Formats: sequence, structure tokens, C-alpha cells
Amino acid sequence: MFSPKDISYYIISLGCPKNEVDSERLNADMHSAGFVRAHEIDDADILFINTCGFIEAAKKESIETIFDALDHKTQRAKSFKKRLVVFGCLTQRYKHEIIKEIPEIDLVWGLYDSTLLEELARLFDIALIKGTIAQQKRKPLNQNLPYAYIKIAEGCSNFCSYCAIPLIRGKFTAFAPSMILQEAREALNRGVRELIVVAQDTAVYQYENIKIWDLLRMLDNLEGDFWIRLMYCHPDHIDERLIEAMATLPKVVHYIDIPFQHASGKILQSMNRKGDADVYIKRIEKLRKAIPDIAIRSTFMVGFPDEDDNDFKILMDFVKKVKIDRVGVFMYSPEEGTQAFAKGDTVKKAVKKRRYNMLMQVQQEISKQRLQETIGTTVQVLVEEQVDDSNYIGRTQYDAPEIDGIFFLTAHNVRVNDIITARITDTLEYDRIGEMI
Repeated sequence: MFSPKDISYYIISLGCPKNEVDSERLNADMHSAGFVRAHEIDDADILFINTCGFIEAAKKESIETIFDALDHKTQRAKSFKKRLVVFGCLTQRYKHEIIKEIPEIDLVWGLYDSTLLEELARLFDIALIKGTIAQQKRKPLNQNLPYAYIKIAEGCSNFCSYCAIPLIRGKFTAFAPSMILQEAREALNRGVRELIVVAQDTAVYQYENIKIWDLLRMLDNLEGDFWIRLMYCHPDHIDERLIEAMATLPKVVHYIDIPFQHASGKILQSMNRKGDADVYIKRIEKLRKAIPDIAIRSTFMVGFPDEDDNDFKILMDFVKKVKIDRVGVFMYSPEEGTQAFAKGDTVKKAVKKRRYNMLMQVQQEISKQRLQETIGTTVQVLVEEQVDDSNYIGRTQYDAPEIDGIFFLTAHNVRVNDIITARITDTLEYDRIGEMI
């Protein structure tokens, strides 16, 4: 049998931050079991791919990554052959099809849990030491990041008609606050300066009698100087108590991600969502009244079945009126098993593309204008990279990592991971420029 200490591994994590959390749990379990993490794919004896299966583009990326990985499956000089292990959302949903179509994969698993290591050891003749697999703690894939995603729940019970997440990850299940706080403390202890709260819908969080605003207060009470950022808040579940918590808790940054998806009442109803443009405008006004400097991010979908020119006009008018700070736009792709799949893909691809381009063009100007309005103001900046003695790259409290803009900072005698005060002197299309004060 093989010993874990003689076997190296590498993890490729695709998809959203929720997936990244699962990859970090695998990384922790592999480390605890004695396996050695490789720094490069070519050096790994076992290559793991955590797949995404949310939309068509994500599924294609996952399949392409799998086929690219097959090139790394060559016989090593030692007796242990290179192995490919694939898990995550795509394999949870299409496990049997993937096993049949890509038999070169050595192990196809669903969503990650620690029993994957037991199956891996059985199949690959590895002698795990009994009791060495840790509980589901996390080990970051990149040790130097100043932020950490804190996953507070699994699954979703909103059952939007276009979304396959409930089919893949099941109904919404909140994690215990004790587990969440433990992960937050571990992240802060290793030097993280920003906790990013994620779930399929963070606003609906409830564990026994503890709701999302209670959880935010618990996180805010942890020792240290750090930010708390709230992502993925379904608009139907944002109420006064959540807004109050965001407005009053000192460590919660004035930023919220609200995936409105559309503004036409007809389309939203067909999506199995509530609301319309007027309802959403009032929600945004309430947020901005309570938190005047709040930055709002959202996502919208174009080309949903039966979206006509009037529906798209309602969406465009809404976007122009509310002037959201950051927006992501997706073109509808039909997902098997969802309610909307039965409607068919009724909007032509060329129409989707045109609407996508029109909405993105309008939003680019809005984002540019919103940024220009901040010139001369002071912001908090989390320093993430040093370019030279006086130039750094960071993010303001109004920008989430990976998806929003960056801050080009002029400063002296600051360190990476410092949170400093800066004045904005200029802006680009999505980024800010400024100097430390």
C-alpha cells in the first residue's frame, strides 16, 4: 500500500466562492491526512477538479478543464500512477453521464464531504492512518489572500424557475453559528482582514432563533480590526432589521450584493420571484436613506423565455433610474430539470446578445459616473499588493475582491494587509486612484 506522505496533490477550484470554500475543506482534509500539496499541476500525483454546473458556460469550462487535465495523467517513474478526481456541482448533477462519457477519470464524486478521502484511499490503495482525517475545517488554497469567504449555509429554497442550485445542493440548510464563528476566528488568526459572508441567499439565514442580523452582530463582536462584507442577498428577504445591522455595526462595510435579476413584474413572476421595478426602487431607496454611502451590486438576466421588447425596456429604464454601482449581466441559458426549461429557449441568441450589449453599455457609463462622483472623498483601503516603494494596489470598502474594481494607491511606509485612509484623486472606468492621508 502507498503512504499519504509519498503522494502529492493539486486542487483546481472552478466556479463561485461557495465552491472555493469546499475546495479549502478538501485541502484541509488532505493536509491533515498527511498528503503533500504540490505547487504545480505537473508535480501532482492526484489532481482534483472542483467543478461548477450553474450555467451552460460554467459547465463547458468544467468539461474543458477535465479534458485538459487528462493530459497530465501519465505514468510516473514511481509505481503510483497519476490520478484524476473530479467532484462538485457538475458531477453532483451529471455523475453517471460523466462516468460513461469520460471513463479516463479515476474517481467521480458529487459534492465534497470528507468521506471522499476514504473512497480515494480504497480505490488507490492508500493506507490512511485511522483518525487522521480532520473535521471540516478549511485550509486556503492561497495563503496570502487578505480576505476569506465565510459560508453560512448550503443549498437554496427560493426555487427560482431558471436555477438548478436546489437540484444540485438541495434545500437551504443554515450552518450553526458556532461553526461559522470558528471559521471566522481561524481566518482572522491567520491574518485575514476581510470576512466575506456567502451563501446562495445570505439574507434568509436562520439557525434556530438566530437570523442574519444576529449573526452579523456575532461576527462584528470578534476581536480585531477587519471588514465584514455581505454577498448574495435575495431582494425579497432584505428587511429593516438587516438594514439597521448594516447601518450600525462598525465592522460591516457599506456594501451589499442584491441579485435583482430583472425589473419586469411579468418576467420576475415567471422566474418564480416577487417584486417589480417599483418594489425594487423602494427597496433601494430605503437602503440609501439608511446608509447614504452604500455601494450596491446586482446581477441581471437578459433573454429569459418570453422576454419581449417591453420587458427589456422596463429593465433598461430601471437600471437607468436607480444607478446601481456595480452590475453583472448574464444571458439566459436553459437548465435541464428547472421549471423554465419546459418553456423552451424562446429568445433568439442574437437578440440576447444585443440586449446584453445594450445593458452593459448603459451600466458602464453609470458605473463610471458613480465612481467620478467619489473624487475628493476619503475611503478606507485594504492594501493587497506593493508595486514599488510608493505605489500599491488595494480595494476600498465599496469593492469586493475578484468582481469589482481596484484602488491604485500612492503611499509610504504601509504594509500589505494594512487598512488605511486615502483620498480619491481620480477614477477610471471601474477603478479608483488616490493617495494616503
